[in-house]
Amino acid sequence: MARELSRRRALAAGGSILAFGGTVAYVATRSGSTGRYVPSEAHTSEATTGFGVSLDGRPIAGSSDAPVDIYYWTDFLCPFCAKFEAETLPTIGTEYVDTGTARLVGLSYPNIGAYSDPAAVWSRCVWAQVAASEPTAYWRWHGAAFDEQSSGTEWADEETFADVTARTEGVPLAAVEDCRQSRTDALQASIDADVAAAQQSGIQGTPGFVIYNREADAAGTLVGAHPAENVADAIERVLAA
Repeated sequence: MARELSRRRALAAGGSILAFGGTVAYVATRSGSTGRYVPSEAHTSEATTGFGVSLDGRPIAGSSDAPVDIYYWTDFLCPFCAKFEAETLPTIGTEYVDTGTARLVGLSYPNIGAYSDPAAVWSRCVWAQVAASEPTAYWRWHGAAFDEQSSGTEWADEETFADVTARTEGVPLAAVEDCRQSRTDALQASIDADVAAAQQSGIQGTPGFVIYNREADAAGTLVGAHPAENVADAIERVLAA
């Protein structure tokens, strides 16, 4: 019911969610990086949002009171995601997430290579260990994992993700490994739910975004490594709904 309501009140006419700049927009971003983004605040939640996205077990950056949700589907093997992480997210994080305007919800959409699903499980297990005590540690791990990305997909393996986990301050490798051994099936089900939610919103690749004004129940989508000004424009448009 919540999803039907949000679609009826979405920004586009005809009951569909507005796709800012088109449904597929793998565009070149500006050269240069401002460094990996680590939020000033992060939190955990067991809720399901008005848009129908489960927050349980998903990493969240920003204030729980932020009026806008940014649902961010990603794959650690995705080169366009790496571009977004390096060139766009630091600006959006600083100007919208850290200021209390938006909260960023990390969702999984493994679709690039054989290690995409295991990488998503690593991510969920890292979050499970730090969410209650030191949630920003997850985002340090998240950025360090993207720092490992190189051409192709052969770089992604158990050794690489174990090394990233071991050297990320505040993330206990042994506990993460225990989680991977005992909870992979349950976590894979939640990852599959993320993919289903993306596809129901018209997102077929990564990085993909739904930007949702919780109070107005209005939403728009973006797909691709958009520059910061495109993402900012999308946020402002749902804020004005």
